[in-house]
Amino acid sequence: TTEIYTLSLHDALPISLFLSGMAARERGDYDTAAKRFRAMLTRDPRLLRPRLELARTFQLAGDRQAAIYNYEQVLSADLPDTVRRNIYVQLNAIRLREPSFRFTAEVVSDTNPQQTPSSKVVFIGGRPYTLNTTTEGKLQWGIAATGSGIYPIPIDPSWFIQFFGQVYEYPNRNLDNAYAQTTLGKRMIFGTNEVTLSLGGQLATNKGEEQYVGMVSRATGLFTASPKLFFRGDLSVNTYRYQDLQYLDGELGTLGVTAIYVPNPTQRFEIGGFFASYSAAEDPYSYRQPGINIYTSREWNQGWITGLRLLASESRYSAPDPFFGETRKDKEGRLELSIGNRKLIWRDMTPLLTVGYVQRDSTLDVNTYNRFYARVGITTLF
Repeated sequence: TTEIYTLSLHDALPISLFLSGMAARERGDYDTAAKRFRAMLTRDPRLLRPRLELARTFQLAGDRQAAIYNYEQVLSADLPDTVRRNIYVQLNAIRLREPSFRFTAEVVSDTNPQQTPSSKVVFIGGRPYTLNTTTEGKLQWGIAATGSGIYPIPIDPSWFIQFFGQVYEYPNRNLDNAYAQTTLGKRMIFGTNEVTLSLGGQLATNKGEEQYVGMVSRATGLFTASPKLFFRGDLSVNTYRYQDLQYLDGELGTLGVTAIYVPNPTQRFEIGGFFASYSAAEDPYSYRQPGINIYTSREWNQGWITGLRLLASESRYSAPDPFFGETRKDKEGRLELSIGNRKLIWRDMTPLLTVGYVQRDSTLDVNTYNRFYARVGITTLF
């Protein structure tokens, strides 16, 4: 195994805590090891050696996402060339050879989960109609569970099977929905860069019944411009075949590019843009949608971790709505704040609170809405 532990310990580090974490990892107790290294980062998130060992611990435990995040944060520091090269070796091993499985559960609240209109009156054919009070958005509580995994095929690890699944369960069964996707992929690594191609299928259900099925095809790329700056690209074409709404059947093409800048081990900035085009069986439901996605996170002393995300998009539909006689155009914005603390540990994971607000304005009043939501979940990322 490539040695990556060549950084010297800072004099101020509690050596006993560090050695305890190393000993726990040597005997395969990854939960205890992660807890020790996290405790050190709680005191000072700028420390490199504990973060490096935490990344390695996540890697051995099979937590791909958390390992990559912490390795990438370490790379932003001024490192010896040998250490930097060894970290890239570990990143390649994670991406190419090592299986990873992840599960999260969240308690969610939403003031308008059905995206019901904000307006009490809508116009149809120029005439005003008052919406029934049963369509009003109401606060709902539920549970969201997400699972994902990547399994490299042993005979040739550059080929892999990937799955993703998400379930929302509410007391009101009308709000229950689920989504699942499985793909077979091929990963090609070129030094610190990579290209991935995948093909598979998807299934969505609503209230326990099939909503749509379809094919999934995707190409992704990672280009490393420097240890502090890298780019991710994504091109996908998915098909949708609805069980009861055949006029919505179609193909969705999406192109996205994101720049990721890591100025130091405690900060991260992501700025991306995307363009989506949906071609439906009937033109009124076809649209084009450009958008932006901005995200930043910061780790503070005393274990605090914050994140802020901003999304904005505009959707232009291809033809007048057959019911309202007007061509639909939407503008949607989302603002989301997340906060957690490493001191709050539950089953070796950090609770994370996320709150957000969504506002959609549409030329068709029936599609204008706003909603507040909150989620309390757990993460191993930090």
